Amino acid sequence: MNMGMNKDGGVLAGGAGPPDSSGSSSGSSGKARIGARTDPSAWLTERHLRLPDGSFPHLGVSGDGDVARVALLSGSPERVELMATMLEDAEQVGQRRGYAVYTGTLGGAGTLGGEPISVATSGVGSPSMAIAVEELAACGASTFIRVGSCAAVSLKLPVGGLAIASGAVCDEGTSGYYAPANFPPVANYRVLTALVRAAERQGVSAEVGLTRSTDSFYAGERLPEIIERWSSLGVLTFEMETSALFTVAASLGCEAGSVLCVGSNLISGEATYQGRMLDEYRAGQQAMIEFALEAAADLASAAQTRSGSSGSSGT
Repeated sequence: MNMGMNKDGGVLAGGAGPPDSSGSSSGSSGKARIGARTDPSAWLTERHLRLPDGSFPHLGVSGDGDVARVALLSGSPERVELMATMLEDAEQVGQRRGYAVYTGTLGGAGTLGGEPISVATSGVGSPSMAIAVEELAACGASTFIRVGSCAAVSLKLPVGGLAIASGAVCDEGTSGYYAPANFPPVANYRVLTALVRAAERQGVSAEVGLTRSTDSFYAGERLPEIIERWSSLGVLTFEMETSALFTVAASLGCEAGSVLCVGSNLISGEATYQGRMLDEYRAGQQAMIEFALEAAADLASAAQTRSGSSGSSGT
């Protein structure tokens, strides 16, 4: 198999190398040309990049069983490390470009428990989220749960409060590469239900409603007119990744959900960055992680059951 290198040293697997200075493409003969330029389809033959060792260039995973079907994502490396410590026999299976991926099990948590679960960093913002979902899905992940932080624009959600996103306002640019502008980014019903039920079993209060995902933390969130506009429409929170997660996952035929812990309230002015309400935030984050992991275990067990049923149906 011929492999071409991208400018960062990534490998374009499955196709001929990029053209040389003479205009010919290595490993390719007679490919069509666009004007004086070689047709990129001559070498862009696969969707994803692979490095020479077979791993993906951003997350460092390989897809040889290292990634579970259910993956929890967070932009906070510290939160991902915390989740990894709550798994049994967690192993770091990928680390590159600021991303980290761990896979382990939850023992008896959830309905059945014992199924593998992966936890991974997703970076900050929708482009980084899209890369994480793309590469994890290519390695076999099919269900994603964002376990993140947010700013609240509702007085229902103090610092440390939790929100489960039923849908998201798409105010970011990444989703447009995956779906039409009028595509609705909504949580998968199965994942949404698993999160709500897990929170209820643990006695955790969580608001269910809309979040808004934006590309700009400052100009896109922290302006009075923007806060008023979206708060008046019943949006609960602002953050930067959920709409892209829902859209990218849908485009890949995957399931996705999102649960968020409030770090600041843009209506009341409460905020952890002021050094206040840190205990409330830590308690909320811990509760969020615990019921998100339980929901993940339920989903992983249910997926295993469905897989077993479908595998036996043809016998």
